[in-house]
Amino acid sequence: MKLDHIIEAYVADQEWCEVSVERNEAKETCEASLNLSVSNQSFRTFIEADEKREMFFLYMYAPFSVIEGKFVDACMLFNFLNDQYSYRGKLTVMDDGSIRYKECTDLDRLEPNMAMIDNMVSSGVGLFRDHCEAIAAVALTRKTYEAIREDYDKKSAAREALKQKNDTEESDSAGPEGND
Repeated sequence: MKLDHIIEAYVADQEWCEVSVERNEAKETCEASLNLSVSNQSFRTFIEADEKREMFFLYMYAPFSVIEGKFVDACMLFNFLNDQYSYRGKLTVMDDGSIRYKECTDLDRLEPNMAMIDNMVSSGVGLFRDHCEAIAAVALTRKTYEAIREDYDKKSAAREALKQKNDTEESDSAGPEGND
């Protein structure tokens, strides 16, 4: 299998000494499993290569699950995050309440390399780093999707107002143009 060598090289490059790559020759897959620290929390992470289907997979699991009665709020928030933000994978809630980020990269007609894996890992880490507080709030507390969405909308409006203010100040400081 050639993909296992890329995963092994990536693991070595990251200096993850305690991580080994497990191979399943019958299924033509290999997988590295590890814990990644994001926002001072440990996320179970799996990097998998499927030689037969020519695909890389990344799975990252949050260290907490969605409590009973909060599945709809969690699904609504995850749909919002998946739709409104540019991450390469998607955030889902599993039937058992587990929170999972999943990304897959099709390698058909591509030369696989370590940068592909690094981009996948960076995307998952970025999603959890940027949104872990909201994800935890909707999964573990009484805070509703609507309340969290209101927070996002307020932050977005504040960023837009600041951008408009900066644009106005830039155009004012440039002075009149075209005067001879």
